[in-house]
Amino acid sequence: MLRKQMTLVALAAMVIVAATAFVQAESAPTMVVPSKIIDAGTVSQGVMVDAVFDLVNEGDATLVVKAVRPTCGCTVADFDREIAPGATGKVKAKLDTKDFAGPISKSILVMTNDPQNPTVTLVIKADIRPFVEILPRPLIRFNAVAHEPMSQTFIVVGADPEKSFTVSSVESSVPFIATSVRQLGDDELIKGKSKNQYEVTLSLIDNAPVGPVNAVLSVNTDLKEAPKVPVKVYGVVRALIHVTPTQVQFGSVKAATRPGRNLIVVNNRTDGTKVQVTGATVDDPAFDAQVTTIEEGRRYQVTVVVKADADPGSRDATLTLATTDKDFPTVTVPVRANLR
Repeated sequence: MLRKQMTLVALAAMVIVAATAFVQAESAPTMVVPSKIIDAGTVSQGVMVDAVFDLVNEGDATLVVKAVRPTCGCTVADFDREIAPGATGKVKAKLDTKDFAGPISKSILVMTNDPQNPTVTLVIKADIRPFVEILPRPLIRFNAVAHEPMSQTFIVVGADPEKSFTVSSVESSVPFIATSVRQLGDDELIKGKSKNQYEVTLSLIDNAPVGPVNAVLSVNTDLKEAPKVPVKVYGVVRALIHVTPTQVQFGSVKAATRPGRNLIVVNNRTDGTKVQVTGATVDDPAFDAQVTTIEEGRRYQVTVVVKADADPGSRDATLTLATTDKDFPTVTVPVRANLR
């Protein structure tokens, strides 16, 4: 019995040794990246930054680079797909700096068949200095009311105090934003910047559409390094007489229960002019409408109610609000219902 147990122990030891030898004999790649971060230092805006990363295979099997994925569209990568044992491969990246300013850091994910280190993150860093600066920043936000004046300004300056330039014009991607340009006088200049400085004024034309605004202004200069400098514009144009919601939806309802829906009418004029809602009518006899004052001349509630004796059927009507506003004496709102 004892001899049998010793035999089993010896067999188990042999199996362990054989398995260990098999694992040790199995080859595998080992990826080593000597430098995972490349700092390009100070770079002029618009310059294409080239960054080359070394991938060293210190294993005893071929290192396969399965994928290289930049984390943003600004970086385009090329790479060696297979790296022999003891050899060095390359990941070549290009960083387009035209849309950046200030310190930036962009990452690249490298995925391989290295069992111990399958994914590595590479980083490109740079401090982007624009040839032309937009002050206080190249982003304009506004909240405007239709038919009321709205204007904002920004300053265009050269980053190099010794280099002169000219702003020839400013173009807008939407037709309802107007722009004008004037060169600043000596007593208006921002110190430490180029002597050529320009003030750009943007404004809404009178018939600007109501709704959100997402536009880009292009500042055109005579600098070959920065012929067009983008300025983003975000905002909203609110109606002078704003109605919420923009339509009355009843859905499928029983007329006998006299269901009602409310909407709010707001006077958005900023000059202090008061606007009264003097009446509300629906062009379908199945509905009644009533106006309630919340704040005289500023806010009103309008209630639309289905009459109890209204005939069944689908309704597509219009609510008309009468106001004292000189530009909007009437405001219309769709009314829809399926009466049972």
